[in-house]
Amino acid sequence: MKKKNIFLALFVLVVGAITINAQSYNLKYNLKKGQDYRFYQETKMKIVQSLGFIDQEINNEFKGITRFTPVGNEGSNIVLNTSFESMIVSVKSMMFNLDYDSSKPLDPNDNMAKLYSAVIGKDFKMVITPQGKVLRIEGIDRIIHEAVKSMENVQPQMAAMMRKTLSSHFGAEALTGNMAMLLSIYPVANKKVGDNWSTSTKLASGLNADLNNTWTLADASNKQWKLKGNGNITTEGGETEMNGMKMNINLTGNQDSEFVLSQNDGWFVSGKQKQQIQGVVSMKGNAQMPQGMEIPMKVTLSTYLEKR
Repeated sequence: MKKKNIFLALFVLVVGAITINAQSYNLKYNLKKGQDYRFYQETKMKIVQSLGFIDQEINNEFKGITRFTPVGNEGSNIVLNTSFESMIVSVKSMMFNLDYDSSKPLDPNDNMAKLYSAVIGKDFKMVITPQGKVLRIEGIDRIIHEAVKSMENVQPQMAAMMRKTLSSHFGAEALTGNMAMLLSIYPVANKKVGDNWSTSTKLASGLNADLNNTWTLADASNKQWKLKGNGNITTEGGETEMNGMKMNINLTGNQDSEFVLSQNDGWFVSGKQKQQIQGVVSMKGNAQMPQGMEIPMKVTLSTYLEKR
């Protein structure tokens, strides 16, 4: 009788383990209307360009807290009022340096700092699917336009350059890809631990590229999900123009991601991403540089996320 009870207990444990492992999950954002959701983001990017016998290094850093507030739905899609609540931006290079910290007093003579400051605390609308695909962003381009328009004693050419610089990071097109890179992580169908699925994202911040990720539900325990992602990044190719110079950008790379998310609402607990990209930028010949130039380039990027 005692052996029978032991066998029964072992049978229950085995069946229980199989049941847990076979459980499927509806992975998605389940955000409550009117509740604020935030994450702290820290991104560091290093760009190395080989210009003949000189390597030019550009170091960019972004730190900040972003707030997302669900205000309604469009069918099953989620409408979010979104705002950058705090921001630290740093750019270090041979040609250009920028330091902005929204927590510090604004320098009245720093026009770029004024522009960044004009974005802080301003709501814009973002519509996402429950899986995190960013359908559209509205209002941020207007915020940038009004910020540049309010600048005093700035020549039109300089104002246009400032608008282009800010839009390349925070404009609707660039921001759609940047937000999707973090938010677009969930599958359409239910998944079990060990299952895989794919997502694709168009990036348009600085360069146009395709990001294709394969995700795995690595763990589901303690009321949390752990997702791991492995992705490939490829520039779209074709000719583009930057600062009046025509060029072809041919870069490829990979991205590794790991996120811990709440099973209750699908929101982030923590996360990290790493990118490594390299290739060649081919400059077309012009009056100043008839022979053109090929510039080998390497980009490394790391991002850390944390719920706030």
